Amino acid sequence: MHHLTVGVFHDETLSRELGKKGTESDILMFSRKMDDYIFTFMSPVADKLSAKSEIISTIDTAVVAFSQMTRELGETILMLDLMGVKEGLSITTPYATPDQIFAVTKNTTLKSFKVEPNNPGRLLDLLKTFNPPRDNFSPAVVVVDHSFSVKGVGEVVLGFVKQGTVKKYDKLNLLPTKKEVIVRSIQIQDEDWETAEAGTRVGLAIKGATLDELGRGSVLTASSDINAESKLKVNFQKSAFYAEEVREGAFHATIGMQTMPIAISEISANSLVIDSTNPIVHAPHETMLLLDLNAKKTRIIGKGRL
Repeated sequence: MHHLTVGVFHDETLSRELGKKGTESDILMFSRKMDDYIFTFMSPVADKLSAKSEIISTIDTAVVAFSQMTRELGETILMLDLMGVKEGLSITTPYATPDQIFAVTKNTTLKSFKVEPNNPGRLLDLLKTFNPPRDNFSPAVVVVDHSFSVKGVGEVVLGFVKQGTVKKYDKLNLLPTKKEVIVRSIQIQDEDWETAEAGTRVGLAIKGATLDELGRGSVLTASSDINAESKLKVNFQKSAFYAEEVREGAFHATIGMQTMPIAISEISANSLVIDSTNPIVHAPHETMLLLDLNAKKTRIIGKGRL
């Protein structure tokens, strides 16, 4: 079975046409099973920046509808570029011809996106051709996006297997709490499975942690390389579109499915030191997006690489 996680931006109607609605919060989830393919589509509600940054930090590919050139569309393009998303679909609209889309994206990774009209059937066929690399053999890492309690089952998390293979009855480390938990059961598309490989969106029944400890951005892992720290030094690349000077002070950062307040405490030529009240869960060399929610123009400061 092939799994693909797709961010859909600036056209909620298209999201509903591509998949069946599932979990809803500030992120809308849609899914579709076709032949040997399972698609998960994610869209931010009301284009909320933190939700959008979490989606962009998680997806395999993106579908971007080129509506009127707003700050929000510009921020989507910028974050996709900073996160290195090179494969995707740019959708023409009455506001944007292929030539106009190329003019906007030519200096970003979106220049390699296929430009297509809004035809859901055609888009699904194109998405079937996308084949992102998967690592099924490293220790398992599952990033949580939603969690809830089910009577008679207990705590359940929904999330993405980022690497490795999760097995029923696996003992995993829960971060940032550093508790050991047990996978009681695995579901994919409401069917019970014994295992789930990298790239899969899963539902896991969990023993050993409370619902409050299984929030969005928490990670279940068998890898000793995943850590949770409150102070990080990152290699920093400022966005050319961020109008202000980078300064010490309070901002936000997104890494994986976590968006949290942070403080920039030290600045040098190509690096920053970031402090957070809550531990930041991260993998080696992972990229974070730095956000200035109070900026008058673009709110994307840039990216940091651990």
